[in-house]
Amino acid sequence: MHGSGTLTLLRHGESTYNAARIFTGLLDVDLSSLGERQARAAGQLLAERGAIPDLVLSSPLRRARRTADAVLAELGLVVPLVEDWRLEERDYGILTGLPKRTVAERYGHDLFFAWRRTLHGRPPAADPADVATWELVSTRPPGLPVPGSGESLHDVVERVRPCWEEEISSRVQSGRHVLVVAHGNSLRALCALVDDLDEDELEALNLPAGQPLRYDATPGGRYGPRGGCYLDPQAARAGAELIAAEGGT
Repeated sequence: MHGSGTLTLLRHGESTYNAARIFTGLLDVDLSSLGERQARAAGQLLAERGAIPDLVLSSPLRRARRTADAVLAELGLVVPLVEDWRLEERDYGILTGLPKRTVAERYGHDLFFAWRRTLHGRPPAADPADVATWELVSTRPPGLPVPGSGESLHDVVERVRPCWEEEISSRVQSGRHVLVVAHGNSLRALCALVDDLDEDELEALNLPAGQPLRYDATPGGRYGPRGGCYLDPQAARAGAELIAAEGGT
């Protein structure tokens, strides 16, 4: 039935670089031990709340794909799992691989904030010699922007938009129960599209790792409630507050 589907967004569990407070971006790093536990706990929470997907879309980056696999294992499900490069994390350009403290000290608070949180702040491109040393997804399709070019959050919104319109929203509105497993910034971009967030709202949005955020499709192609509903609101609030205290996603 039109409008009877659900959309659940899940930020991957903590990665090794998240734990070290390093700008990760397109680097294909793995989950930390805490991240593995968060991924399994997310699957258990989905089962407890009856939020069972019949389709999973995942970023191809290892930390997202391993989270998606752990969730499905906890649910005991075999459902389609589709990797989509448009759900990859933001390309942080020259910041990629740098400790966040180093970036703040080197470039100053204003640039650090603009590049990290605002809609249009775009980090400078990385040196191609540095990019050549990055561990990237080996199956990146041809024709994508050159890794290291740098993206603003607005760029990520526009990258995610076709995936939202063509792959996600159309399925949810047709009655599917879709789980999207991705990253802090690609999910912030999705929230901007789902909730039509303004710049201030998007700037303030922090999505905690491993906490499923659910929307219900409503007639007329809309989603509710605005801002979604966390399956564990108390834990999600605590996780978001920790992210905010560190300066945001």
